[in-house]
Amino acid sequence: MNFIEKITVPIEIRALKTANIYHISGDYNYIVDTGMSENGYRQIKNAIDLSKIDVCIITHLHIDHIGGALYLEKYNKIPIYISKNDYDTIKYITDNRREYFTDYKNLMISNGVPEELFHDITGGNPVMKFIDYYSSLNLNIIGDMHMRDTEIIDVPGHSPGSVCIYFNDIHAMITGDHILKNISPNISVYRNNTDYLGMYMESLNKVRNYDVSIAYPGHRDNFTNFSDRIDQILEHHRIRIENMALPLNQWHNAFEIASSIEWSKGRKLKDMNSMEKNFAIMETIAHLIHMKNLGIIEEKYAGNICMYRALDKV
Repeated sequence: MNFIEKITVPIEIRALKTANIYHISGDYNYIVDTGMSENGYRQIKNAIDLSKIDVCIITHLHIDHIGGALYLEKYNKIPIYISKNDYDTIKYITDNRREYFTDYKNLMISNGVPEELFHDITGGNPVMKFIDYYSSLNLNIIGDMHMRDTEIIDVPGHSPGSVCIYFNDIHAMITGDHILKNISPNISVYRNNTDYLGMYMESLNKVRNYDVSIAYPGHRDNFTNFSDRIDQILEHHRIRIENMALPLNQWHNAFEIASSIEWSKGRKLKDMNSMEKNFAIMETIAHLIHMKNLGIIEEKYAGNICMYRALDKV
């Protein structure tokens, strides 16, 4: 039988403060996720006997989940496994830094971000900030990893290759950041014109019918209202789409939309730090791409700036 132990470590993200690491024991001994830094690794090392750990599985590529992986591999020779899609994303970015930066800049500028603000936001892009760290990782692909009473489920959206881990014997699921108790996970854009929000919503519905008595998320508290929480997140995005469509009776760009709406706790874009601005603008672009795919809005270019306008009422 599988047993799950949660270890909570501090992370350097103002809105989250902590991340959850999970130690799974049973037929196999492994950990899921690693926190954001070497400090997270130290806390994991203090909490469990790493000499008994066979592997580490990363739920997705974000730095607050993979930031301690280097030290597990370096100091304890623990192999690190991640999905193929996230592995490929990391490899593409680290092997093509200049191209990635150019694509990222073009995406931001073409969506209305002022040039001077772009340089500030760049410092808040976690991939850019930690790209040397990503380059140093020695990663393995999850592939056909099989463990008794355990299913690794592909749930792309929050990242290109996010995974959840379902334990049949105890009706539990480690959800990473795919589903969180009181937070709507950020949806970003990794490749322009790819509908990551649509992908994410499909992934939510993909896991809806799993028999989950308790969910273990990547941040904050466990929860039991699994299918209800999925419905709440889907409703959040429906409302966000409505709010974004309201000003689109006229042509606007993504930066203007991101600046006009209220975000978490009623904050405006101007009140955010650089990382939060990056998340908010990218999430706005992700919603607009999804709205275009739904036929809710149309787009045109005014010079080099992509503009959007509503076709019909949402």
